[in-house]
Order: sequence, then C-alpha cells, then structure tokens
Amino acid sequence: MSKHHSHINSAIAVLSGYEGKSAFSYVLKAFFRENKKYGSKDRKQISNLCYSYFRAVRVLDSDMGLEDKITLAYFLCNTGDNYFIGALKPEWLPDINLSIRDKFEKFGLDVQKLFPQVDALEEGIDKTSFSYSHFTQPDLFLRIRPNQEEQVKNKLTKAGFEFKQLEAGCLALPNTSQLRDVLKINKEAVVQDYSSQRVGGLFDRIKSLLPAGIKKPKVWDCCVASGGKTILAVDRLGETDLTLSDVRPTMIQNLKERLREAQIGRYSCHVLDLTDTKNLEVLGEFDIIIADVPCSGSGTWGRNPENLLHFDTNEIERYAELQKTIVQNVQTKLSDGGFLVYITCSVYGQENSGLVSHLIANTSLKLIESQVLLGESFRSDSMFVALLRKGS
Repeated sequence: MSKHHSHINSAIAVLSGYEGKSAFSYVLKAFFRENKKYGSKDRKQISNLCYSYFRAVRVLDSDMGLEDKITLAYFLCNTGDNYFIGALKPEWLPDINLSIRDKFEKFGLDVQKLFPQVDALEEGIDKTSFSYSHFTQPDLFLRIRPNQEEQVKNKLTKAGFEFKQLEAGCLALPNTSQLRDVLKINKEAVVQDYSSQRVGGLFDRIKSLLPAGIKKPKVWDCCVASGGKTILAVDRLGETDLTLSDVRPTMIQNLKERLREAQIGRYSCHVLDLTDTKNLEVLGEFDIIIADVPCSGSGTWGRNPENLLHFDTNEIERYAELQKTIVQNVQTKLSDGGFLVYITCSVYGQENSGLVSHLIANTSLKLIESQVLLGESFRSDSMFVALLRKGS
C-alpha cells in the first residue's frame, strides 16, 4: 500500500467515527495520541485530507465513495506541487493550480450547496463569494498592544516569521505559527482574529461620544469568554471600572490567567446566568455593556469547517431566542445614555440585524451603527457588530 492510500485510510478511520459533537481538532489530536506511528508530515497530510473533506463534502455527489470524496475534496482545496494528486489522480495534476471557481466548473459543482441555510445569510452578503471563501484556511492574526509594535515586529523578524501588516497594530501570519516562545502573548500582543480587532473602532466611537464628566467609564463585558474584547476595550478606552461575567466557571478561571498575562489587574468577576434577571441584582448600572453573545459561530466556519457538515440549522432559532433573552436582560443595567456593543461571530440575519430590530422595537435602545465585518478579503473570520445607545 502506498503512503498516499495509507493517509486516505487513516483519514477515513477518523472521519467515520466523527459525529460533530465536539471540535474536530480534539478528535484528531486523540487519534494521533493513540496512533503514535505517524510523523509530523503524516499528521499534517492526514489533517489536510480531513479538513479538505469538511470544506467540500456538501457540494459532492452523495453517491461517491468516501475515498473518492476525500480525493476530490483535497484537489479542490490544494494547489502547488502535489505528489498526492500526482500519484492518485495524475490526470488532474495539470489543473491543480486552477482557481477554486474554475475547479468547480471543471467538475460541474454547485457552490450554493456549500453553506447551510445560505438563504438565511445577513442581507448584503454575496452568497457565492462568501461560500467560495470557505476553501481558504484563515490566517492567524496578532493585535499588537499599545507601545509594543516595534518590539513585536523585531522579535518576529529575528525569529524568522513572515508576516503581513493589515493596518497599524495588526499582523497576519500563517495559521500554524507558534508564537509563545517568541512573544509575551497577551502582554505584548494578543492572538485575535482581524474582524474581532475591528470592533475596536466601536470603542473609539464610544470614547468620542462619552460625556466629558465620565473619566472612568463603568464597563461590563457580560459574556466575557476568553477576554479578547475585554483587553481590546481596555486598550482603546483607557482607564475603566471593569466588570466581567460568564456562565462558565472554568472560563472565568482561564480568563483570570489571561488578564494576569495582559497586566490587567483591577476588575470584578462573576459567574452569572444572564437568562435569569435575578442574577443581575448584584450589579449596578454601566456606561458601556459589551455583549459578545453565544451564537451559531457561522462566521468562523472557514476556520472550523466541520460545522459546514454537522451544524444543525434548527440551532439558529435557539440561538436567536437566547440572544434576545440575554440582551433584553443586560440592557436594563445600562445607565441613561449608556452604550451597548452587540457582537456575534454569526452571518445569519436572524442572529444579527433581526436581533437589533427586535431591540429597537422593544427597548429604549437606539441604533447608532451596525456592520457585517466580512473576513473573506482578509483571510479572517466574519462577524456582526452593532452599537446602540439607551435613550430616556
């Protein structure tokens, strides 16, 4: 058996047992732990075969065998000198560097089948272009913290890393870059997707709109998760009176370590279920509430393509209802004139503009601006952001 067939058989073994109940990266790591015979090149190739399969399988003929699906998916997702295609499908090799659109045309594939519930995307998203973007692995992005840019770039250059500067303070690197031995992560720079970094523009706008008498705004990051938006808010807003909460105790523990690395030491922290208003009674009022709410994650599926196959579209409705409950509850803690920053990493309209319309109709919140932060042009994730203000 050739090594290429061995790699396919290994990919089949992993994929056949995967039901989408956890992140595929965990399943893959467990597989390699149990099968220590694979070297780094083998692991890389098997991983590539699996992720290529997830990116392409929804557009492939259901009657195809799994081996054929994996092979064609790999062809669609990869370019360059390719021994795998050369060995298994040499007749395809002259076309390996075609664009993804030309490859689809060659095999008569329909990209509109790729993304689940594509007709439910937020208005204004080009369905075709967005769907094709899932055949490109997103980059890894660094947000350089204040006064650290020269030092960070010098360290990366000295260590031999190639990077591209998207804007001041934002660097794009290959997705597999390992940076912890080179940089003081969270202190010097934060690993943060480019679309997430762009949320900083809303914090800049809030700062310009805050009344002159508010020198130290009270900020509540109510679904704080790993704290990336918290660190961003501190860097953009300056001195804040910071309150953080999440429903998951383990997330709060991890957050505290990350904030220690970021040298953010003054904050209050709570484990809170925001679906019950009684849990909010321990809190006062805030000038700014950041609500980076639980969502489908559909804007990140280029990075986690297993969801293209395994996501249950009934979850969109469930997430939308959860988002309504959370945001309606937390907005009651805004002071008059206070700001709500609503964020999802979803591209479904029901979770985004639909939620904003609901808030405007049912609360005293007024929309200042909203935007879909599309990542396809930057090899990044896609997000939705809205800035609202509480009226009297």
